[in-house]
Amino acid sequence: MTFEDDEILQGFIEESLEHLADIENDLLAIEEGGADIDVDLVNKVFRAAHSIKGGAGFMGLTAIQDLAHAAENVLGLIRSEKLVPTPEIVNILLMSSDQLQQLIEDVGNSNKADISPNVDALNIIYEQGEAPKTAAAESSPAVEEQSQEEVPITQKHVEEEIADAPIGAVSDETVFKEEEPAIPEPNVEAEVIPSTVVQPACNKAQSKTATKTDTSIRVTVSLLDQLMNLAGELVLSRNQLLQTITSGDVRSAETVGQRIDLVTSELQEAIMLTRMQPIGNVFNKFPRVVRDLSGKLNKQIDLTIVGKDVELDKTIIEAINDPLTHLVRNSVDHGIESPQERLSKGKDARGLIVLKAYHAAGQVVIEISDDGKGIDGDVLAETAIKKGLVTQEQTNVMSEKERINLILLPGFSTAEKVTDVSGRGVGMDVVKTNLDQLGGSIEIESDVGKGSTISIKLPLTLAIIPCQIIMTGGERYAIPQVNLEELLRIPASKIAERIEKVGNAEVVRLRGNLLPLIRMSDVFDIERTYFDPVKEVTVTDRRKNLADRRTGRLLAEHAHDIEKNTSEDDSNDLKEKRTTDRRQGPASALNIVVVSTGAMKYGLIVDRLHDSEEIVIKPLGRHLQQCKGYAGATIMGDGRIALILDVNSIASMAGLTSLEGSERARQLSEANKEAITKSKDRQALLTFSSSPQENFGVPLNQVERVEKIKSTDVEDVGGRRVMQYRGGSLPLISIDEVAMVQPLDVQDNYLVIVFHLAGKDIGLLATGPIDAVEISSDIDDVTLKQTGIMGSAIIDGNTTMLIDIFEIVQTINPQWFEDITLEDRFGTEIEAPTILIVEDSNFFRNQVKGYLEEAGFNVLEGEDGVEGWHIIEEQHDEITLVVTDIEMPNMDGFELTEKIKQHPEYSVLPVIALTTLAAQEDVERGEAVGVNEYHIKLDKERLMESVHKYAQPKKATH
Repeated sequence: MTFEDDEILQGFIEESLEHLADIENDLLAIEEGGADIDVDLVNKVFRAAHSIKGGAGFMGLTAIQDLAHAAENVLGLIRSEKLVPTPEIVNILLMSSDQLQQLIEDVGNSNKADISPNVDALNIIYEQGEAPKTAAAESSPAVEEQSQEEVPITQKHVEEEIADAPIGAVSDETVFKEEEPAIPEPNVEAEVIPSTVVQPACNKAQSKTATKTDTSIRVTVSLLDQLMNLAGELVLSRNQLLQTITSGDVRSAETVGQRIDLVTSELQEAIMLTRMQPIGNVFNKFPRVVRDLSGKLNKQIDLTIVGKDVELDKTIIEAINDPLTHLVRNSVDHGIESPQERLSKGKDARGLIVLKAYHAAGQVVIEISDDGKGIDGDVLAETAIKKGLVTQEQTNVMSEKERINLILLPGFSTAEKVTDVSGRGVGMDVVKTNLDQLGGSIEIESDVGKGSTISIKLPLTLAIIPCQIIMTGGERYAIPQVNLEELLRIPASKIAERIEKVGNAEVVRLRGNLLPLIRMSDVFDIERTYFDPVKEVTVTDRRKNLADRRTGRLLAEHAHDIEKNTSEDDSNDLKEKRTTDRRQGPASALNIVVVSTGAMKYGLIVDRLHDSEEIVIKPLGRHLQQCKGYAGATIMGDGRIALILDVNSIASMAGLTSLEGSERARQLSEANKEAITKSKDRQALLTFSSSPQENFGVPLNQVERVEKIKSTDVEDVGGRRVMQYRGGSLPLISIDEVAMVQPLDVQDNYLVIVFHLAGKDIGLLATGPIDAVEISSDIDDVTLKQTGIMGSAIIDGNTTMLIDIFEIVQTINPQWFEDITLEDRFGTEIEAPTILIVEDSNFFRNQVKGYLEEAGFNVLEGEDGVEGWHIIEEQHDEITLVVTDIEMPNMDGFELTEKIKQHPEYSVLPVIALTTLAAQEDVERGEAVGVNEYHIKLDKERLMESVHKYAQPKKATH
């Protein structure tokens, strides 16, 4: 069939597909309403079918016209309330909608398609007022015969093909095609379709892979107007720049450059908005998926969707369709129990699946949660052992989270039998692979017997992403900031102290935990080098171990590399340096990029750290696509190419996984416990300066971000200092506004330490150098204590004042912390709750005591678990909450909590663990013994939220 005007035809196709996308969800809503017919909703579906029929008639698409007309007739009866939309009738309407979509996607062959089964079924409903039951009865043998012929192909042959092929050889398309929900086989309620009606479902499944992605998107007129205005601004700026270059006015050129920079940034943001599409375009198909699949599995399931308006890049929207489908189907099949099983467990017979999307930290988070049976890590471990995926020794040292993550391994399945829904052992690993390709991540949380939540984090766009630029072997690379945890620079003098070896692996001690290290040069098989900032040259690094000194032979070889270009005086200086320890030189400092992917975190050793930049992603050419470790490439400002690193692939190339070998896993586990024990009561601090004479520190866990700005970025508005930050204004403060310290030094560049307090962001102005350090609990809380300063400590030979950011902000902005008093919260007839603090450090105990007494609570103190237990035995009638440290002499916090929770009278006491130990293993152990919540020391805001939550006052006695 040919058409004279392809543009009109394309418009008809796009409009019709939009109508069909809405029809499916509307039909499901009509079915749910039953006899209580929503006339407006039926009218909407009727008009959509009518529009498709009219457009098809104009185009000469008779098959589409006839099928739409038959559906329109049935909808007309429902609209006039002459026909009740039973599930059987809605099923036939849905089948017809599926075939309409199939015909519209292939209009060239639509008139050749056989539409008689669906048209006949619709006409019977129109004439008889009910679904054609006799036709269904006749069709049953045909349906059974067809399913018997198809089962060996879809289950046995495909399974064998996938099992024999390597995982990488199975394309995502093939895997998800297998998992794609086709029209369900007729069940007791749905066996009302003539035998040939199931044929369109097969055609639909076959045509899925051939379906093209959308070639057009809708853009609001206001956004187009904004783009036109910005284009005009860019033209004006270009003209100004040309005039400035001609006249040679350098001062004006700087102004014009700033204007072009501003207009370009706004233009970039506007263009990105044109690609943003609501995630509802994907979510809208899941009510049908859950309905059909739950009916097939004889389950009762409700689906709740939240956040349909959250927007993502069009490319990501298209790419996450299949992974989300697989996860939702998993929740229906594996997660939600049968009605009988749910009732036996005291649950509602109807299960609930919640699909939720929201923005968080510059990313989009999608959560798929259910109230089903949850995921049992022990069962997963046993299954993985049986399948030969891991060994018993490996599972022994795994945390519960690592055991749950076994489900992401290739070939993993707990299905007892192979069906067209699950059990082939492919799926979750492919989901993870697809998300890794999108720069996303997946996390699984589960509570056995209560349900599971799978969280997917995705970037807003794949076109332009912020990256950290690093250099190794003289070449630049980019690491996506979504994978970046922190940057670590270890001075030469501390390398031997911080870098350790566990087995054959090098690790770094970072805030009480051991972090595996990977040399980037070793992974990519390039020469080991380091950058000498004094000579500004890249030099071959011949050290075998990171802690080796560059002295003796190594120094001589290094000197030989550069002596050729040095003068006689320089050579004499070099000879003198040969007798000294070069470890103190800046060239020997170690640069580590701490990255994470899913549950895995490691340090990547690089030569140099550059600035972070927003880069435009370019795909790798065909000849490079097979190279592991790279996610793409970008063109830098100087025109040179920088490759974008794939941190997940690098970890695999280095053999670094949580399952890498039982011996190393055991060693690392034991060494980690030892490291935590040695770090008892150590506090991680971010140190900085405000003036050349004074040093300050703040608890690292309170810091959100550190930004580097120019002094010109600071604006004085309304008597306050602010800066533009993430589309808004960030209030800025300095320590000298509250404390008796030196005023902020006047510099061209400042550091802004961003905190999040009382639900708001605030920035603290500071100057360098900045560093992350750990200190013991030996803190002086008397000598320098004042408003905004909680105490002081000696760090690297310098007196460093520890700031209380909560008190500083509260002093400057008291309106942010207008807390409700205990009387306001509970009334005047109360007795202030009594809280027991068990802490062996005087400094931390006094800090927490001050927080609580300031809020009006009564406080009891114990120096260790034994003393705390005696206090509970003597005054348990008064105590409403216990706040305990973990690492203490005589009896630690775990033992104390366990004794409290096992005592029949004291077990109701809530326990908050206030500690520096917040690793996953500690949290799991704390939960096992009954700890209600974990909090890091000196985090006043979060602690007080929990205290108000658990410390319920008692009525006053008169």
